[in-house]
Amino acid sequence: FTFVWVCVQGAFGAFTVSMKLFPAIVTLHLLGGLLLLGLLASQAAAHTPPLAMTQGVRRFMYLCLVLLVVQLGLGGWVSTNYAVLACTDFPQCQGSWWPAMNFAQGFELWRELGLTSAGDNLGLDALTAIHYVHRCMAYVLLVAMLGLAWAMHRTDPLRVYGRAVVVVICLQFVTGISNAVLGWPLLAAGLHTGGAAVLVLIMSWVSTAS
Repeated sequence: FTFVWVCVQGAFGAFTVSMKLFPAIVTLHLLGGLLLLGLLASQAAAHTPPLAMTQGVRRFMYLCLVLLVVQLGLGGWVSTNYAVLACTDFPQCQGSWWPAMNFAQGFELWRELGLTSAGDNLGLDALTAIHYVHRCMAYVLLVAMLGLAWAMHRTDPLRVYGRAVVVVICLQFVTGISNAVLGWPLLAAGLHTGGAAVLVLIMSWVSTAS
């Protein structure tokens, strides 16, 4: 499956160029790369001694894994639509707790970059919707991941992984804010993407080894 997925990723890479950064294709290409990373981590973890984990912690971990996948998709959608700078303040967005947003346009999946399916220019309210949903989901994921880290900390074999989750999820929160308020600097953007990859590595490894 991993070998087949590498081939699929190659096809997505070709479509990314030929379809001129079509947002849905670029987002799928990003998610596909993270899936490949998770597959490789799981294969490596399968050859390590098993980690002791209670059924409750395991279920909570799977819930956090689902939330992480959703957030990765939302983050990819923000990046591929260049919606990072739709909100350049924090914790508010455009000076409001609930700015004007067009969810229908923002989350219309099959369209060209910067355009609606009708060929009109994508408005600021659509980009704001994309950005703000990702930001709100970040709060949910932050709380869930910190809860998971606390549960891991209470189990000795998982303690080091819990600490790693705390460090990386806090880094993600800081770099996410920095992307918006500092004008999307390259360092913050790179760290934010790298942090997402590290979270995928940790969650894939622990879920396979436990």
